[in-house]
Formats: sequence, structure tokens, C-alpha cells
Amino acid sequence: MFRGKVVGVSLDHIRFPGGHETYHEVLHLPAAVCVLPLLDGEGGRRQAILVEQFRNSVEGFIHEVPAGILEKGEDPAGCASRELEEETGYRASRVTHLTTLLPIPGTSAHLMHFYLAEGLTPGRQRLEAGECLTVKEFPLDELVTAVLDPDPASRRVAIVDAKTHISILHAAMLFGMSPVRGSRP
Repeated sequence: MFRGKVVGVSLDHIRFPGGHETYHEVLHLPAAVCVLPLLDGEGGRRQAILVEQFRNSVEGFIHEVPAGILEKGEDPAGCASRELEEETGYRASRVTHLTTLLPIPGTSAHLMHFYLAEGLTPGRQRLEAGECLTVKEFPLDELVTAVLDPDPASRRVAIVDAKTHISILHAAMLFGMSPVRGSRP
């Protein structure tokens, strides 16, 4: 039905196991990666790097983990390292795979690979012409609280992006942080 620069849409005729037939719109997206960069802060308090990025689809800026599309034949961990440096200017000595998910399986077989980046050293940011973003640092425990707090007025930063929620919660569990309070048990 449609083929764009990144996205394609098809209308597929499907038959369910019970015999019912219908048409289903399928969104075709390339595989992608996202990476949560962490710095060691004072007193061992980890600092997460997010980008505040303009997103036309929501008509404004949102906070996100760095992310991007895998190039043909590219290794996901290599793509995570590349996107990290391009968007934030940081290089990581360690990039750890957290999980791989289907973020929107109701409409797409799109895969997203989640990574954690540590051992960061400053480098040079290389934004693409269409990228409009600012690099920001937040204590990881504050972000855990922000994604779980139902009261938006009490948050210092709003996290509305699903890949960022998933990344923050994976990191919290990896480091033994309480998923309820955002602090160590």
C-alpha cells in the first residue's frame, strides 16, 4: 500500500487458525537498537544520559534513550555503540545486551535490541541534519521513580517513550534497585 524511506505498509489477507478470514494492515519497519548510557556519579549514584529530542509525531520534545536503525548487515551491539556516539558524543568501553523485543507485535514484526553502555568517555557528537536534540544527565534512581510515579506533577522529567521505560526498568533490575521506590532495597 505504501513504501516510504523507512516505513512500509501492506494490507495482508490472513486466515486465523479457526478459519475466519480478514485483512490486516502490517507496518514494515527495519530492526532498531536503543542504548541506555550510564555514568558513575558521586557516591556510586549512577547517572543516565538521555536525549531530549524533537519528535514531529508528538509535536514536541520528549526524553529518550539514544536509538537508531540498524544498517544492512550491521551487528546490533555495533549499531548501539555508533548511535551512542552520534547522538551523545560518548564512547562506551562496555556495551551489554539487555533484551530484544517486538515493541508493537499487533501491527509489526519490528525488532528492537536494548543495550546498556558503561565505561563512558567523552567524544564528538555527530548529529544527522534532521536531528534536533539536547544531551541531558539524570540520576538513574530518579528516572526509575519517574517511570513508575502515576502523578506527572511530581516528576522532574516525564518519560513517555516506551523504549526508554523498558531500558530504565531493565537497568534498575540489573543493579538491584527497587522497582517500586527507585532505590536500593
